[in-house]
Amino acid sequence: MPRTLSGAISAEVQGQISRCAEAGLPQNHSQRICRWLQFIAVLFLVVALQGFSPHASALERQTGESALPELNGAVSILTDPSSSLTLSDVLDPARQAQFRSVRGPDVNLGYINTAVWIRLSLPGLAKTHAILSLTPNFLDSIDVYTAAPGAASQAKYFIRHEMGDHRPPPQDGISALDNVVRLAFAEGISTHVYIRVFNTNSSTHLNLQLRSVEERGRQVAATASAFGIWLGGMSALLVTQFVFFYFDRKTQYPLLAFSTLGIILIYMGNLGYSHVYLFPDNGAANDIFIGFNAWAGLAASALAYSSILDLRNKAPLLYRLYQFTALVGIVGVGFAFAGHNTVFGPVGTIFGILMSIINMVEGLRQMNDGGSASRLRAAAFTALCAGASLSMTQRLGYVWMPHWTVHSYGIASFILTILLTGSLAVRLRDAEALNGRMREETLQTAQEARQVANRLVAEKTRELVVARRVAEDALLAEKQSQLQQVRFLEVISHQYRTPLAAIRSSIDSIGLALAPDDGSNRGRIERIRRAIARLVEMLEINLARSRLQGPSFRPRIVRVNASSVVSSAFQRARDLLNGPDIRLSMHPQGAAAAVMADAGMLELAIVNLLENAVKYTALKGNAPVDLVLTTHGADVVIDVTDRGIGIPSRDLPDVFSHATRGSNAESVEGSGLGLFLVEKIVRVHNGRVVAESVEGEGTTVRITLRAAV
Repeated sequence: MPRTLSGAISAEVQGQISRCAEAGLPQNHSQRICRWLQFIAVLFLVVALQGFSPHASALERQTGESALPELNGAVSILTDPSSSLTLSDVLDPARQAQFRSVRGPDVNLGYINTAVWIRLSLPGLAKTHAILSLTPNFLDSIDVYTAAPGAASQAKYFIRHEMGDHRPPPQDGISALDNVVRLAFAEGISTHVYIRVFNTNSSTHLNLQLRSVEERGRQVAATASAFGIWLGGMSALLVTQFVFFYFDRKTQYPLLAFSTLGIILIYMGNLGYSHVYLFPDNGAANDIFIGFNAWAGLAASALAYSSILDLRNKAPLLYRLYQFTALVGIVGVGFAFAGHNTVFGPVGTIFGILMSIINMVEGLRQMNDGGSASRLRAAAFTALCAGASLSMTQRLGYVWMPHWTVHSYGIASFILTILLTGSLAVRLRDAEALNGRMREETLQTAQEARQVANRLVAEKTRELVVARRVAEDALLAEKQSQLQQVRFLEVISHQYRTPLAAIRSSIDSIGLALAPDDGSNRGRIERIRRAIARLVEMLEINLARSRLQGPSFRPRIVRVNASSVVSSAFQRARDLLNGPDIRLSMHPQGAAAAVMADAGMLELAIVNLLENAVKYTALKGNAPVDLVLTTHGADVVIDVTDRGIGIPSRDLPDVFSHATRGSNAESVEGSGLGLFLVEKIVRVHNGRVVAESVEGEGTTVRITLRAAV
């Protein structure tokens, strides 16, 4: 039996190591998991050797025969429904006849609330001493009655040894942790031992082992080593799970960590450590500790496994079942605190078995969903199903279950925790690899985008260079055209001046020759003179306008009297516009003010305003146009007001734009350059020009310049 179990364990471990390699884990992850699996192998072997392969004593090694009797066939039990029988009652021949033999050294009664008596009838094979150990260590009360070999069957010849977690740890010098007694044997004489077990808060099962003193020492060392390896490994995995949570904030990591912690605390209670170190004088508290960890662990495990399997998204109905199982675990905690763990125990145990089977089935169903991680997860849940089913079935009181199945849950939990941690490690590794690939792809995409952007920039730059050249060529052509226009007007003005001067001279000569009373001819001569002056003024103004729009636009700013500029503009407008009705008004402060200006340009701006005012007033009649010079604070203000057709309010914001006219002026000839040139002239003088108008009533354009100091 031991060799078979040991071989099976080694094969399982080797299989897990092979699966690690096949899963494609990185070398460091694979080696780490395999080292933990080697620890599991050591634990399995230690438990197997100390549980199933007793070491040979010195006498056995010398003679080839065991110095101690076999427990198989020497154990019988008697149930005590009233839990009131005493040793004297049990020693009664009638009671002795009621004992029934059990197979092997195990007594497994499940969840009961009554006492049970165990009788050992051990034949003496040699004169020797031995240690009888009773496990597990969390039973409420155990009374062991021992007597010398061959003692009479009377209660007075038996010594009572009190044990159990509802009593202080034993002070017999053998062990403060285990339930053990020393037995004496004499050759050819039987030794009788009676054990009373009364346990009301957990599953009642008892394993009896008879070992020599030296075997007992080796067993204690092996058990301590196995539990140390198990506890150290589980603690390391617990820390690892919290480390994973630090780097990847998923709820499955802390949930798995709490499940792992629950398993650790359960085994601290099952092996008696909580009784010795936490509750030496309070058995009820120790019962609550064990029950709380068992059922809280069930709740934490249900939540952890549902998160790891992603049941919320993949199997919503199954996810609700896991939530219900977590609720069942919380209810079990309540029963544990109430001291009724045996009432809830069978229900919780059955739920644990069912959930372990469902875990395995769902893990296998998702085995190929996520590569290596899902395969490790499936192996973990398979191991849990095997171990949990064995241990929990044994707790239900099935006598055919061997005692070693008690440890299968702890071993399976160790394998589960390792494989799930490995699964999460692989998942984290895959996530990091995916992030790395995404970063590389993002970087590559960014580089490609940058290259595309560079190409686009180069193309656009070339296009802009071409466009700039085209624009420069067009601007140069426009400047040349403007220069040619200005030169043309200059030539026209020059060419016209000579004949106009000759005409003016001839007219003046004719006027001198006329008789003083020849009024009709003198009137004609005067009209010719005004026409010549108007023609000359038109040439001058158009030449000034052309220069203003062209490259020769260079203002010559000097100090000038505002009244002289306004008066000159008034007279030029009258000459240009053939004597329109323009009313000039200069306030004393305005007439005395001076401005820094190019007099010719400023005159041209005022003439443009007067020309517009006269032109648009004529559409309604012969209302006068007002030209007003005044001051406002430190500013000189020139207003031109007409009573013409006005400007629509929607057109006012754009009246100073290039080639823009009011929408109600389509019937009037014009180019839309008048107000544009005015705004341009005022801007180079650092002044302001605004237009205020009411459609159908008239318009006022105001030029504001800073007065010269």
